[in-house]
Amino acid sequence: MDRPSPEVLAAVVAAEIIEAHSPDISNALREPLADRIEVALRRIARQEREACVALCLERQAMWEATEARSTIAAGLRAEARSRCNEAAVIADALRGSGAPRPPADLT
Repeated sequence: MDRPSPEVLAAVVAAEIIEAHSPDISNALREPLADRIEVALRRIARQEREACVALCLERQAMWEATEARSTIAAGLRAEARSRCNEAAVIADALRGSGAPRPPADLT
């Protein structure tokens, strides 16, 4: 199932807010309201992605330290190396999945 973009979600939320609060909020505010909602959604998604990257980097360091311990058996050392690499790959993937940043005047 395709996920709707933040832009589409923002437009839907703005339309529902205007519909729920009409005539207090005019239809002319639909686009500016949708823009602000989209910026907020993108900011929250970016912050969550950054938190996930930080967690991956913590796990990478933990597995790296585990691999470096001299008391670890060879099989476990290989497992630690694999998990360390996996954490690094996931962090890189999360860093690369960011959507374009909104214009500066909307942040």
